[in-house]
Amino acid sequence: MAVLEDLGLVSRWAAHGEVHLVGSVALDLVVEPDIDLEIYSASPDIGKGFTVLAALAVLPGVRRARFTNTLDTADPGLYFQLQYEREGTTWKIDMWYLADDYPGPRGNELTGPLLSALTPVTRDRILAIKETALDRAEPVRGIRVYQAVLGEEITDYAGFLAWTAGIPDGLSYWSPG
Repeated sequence: MAVLEDLGLVSRWAAHGEVHLVGSVALDLVVEPDIDLEIYSASPDIGKGFTVLAALAVLPGVRRARFTNTLDTADPGLYFQLQYEREGTTWKIDMWYLADDYPGPRGNELTGPLLSALTPVTRDRILAIKETALDRAEPVRGIRVYQAVLGEEITDYAGFLAWTAGIPDGLSYWSPG
């Protein structure tokens, strides 16, 4: 993908851990310009993360850089975000720097099962739900859309809204199959 190459994201992070492309780009289910990376390391280090972020922040097209430290929470990690403008489109790039023994849901372990579970019909349903949400400016979490379509056999946005009304917000450990 051109954005990954422009910024050298994988090679920059590879010096500090094992890099995984996850989320909608990895699944080829992109509706919004959003890239998600997970970087696994024996010991995520704020300084190393900022070394990567500083190198990225000075590149042409980078408009914003952000950092959040959640190492002392139930979802322990270091979160870095970039906003990068390319050909008139602003991409949001989420980079989670996590410990090898991270206890939360791992996108890198979900990508393969999701790709195996997708069919042309479910792919179209997922994209339709995500596009409707975008048109209505109603943000949705990709994992919830995948779970609704693949796990609950939801077929449209109205069904998705009805189903999600009873789902508490928070981390999801769901996986297909």
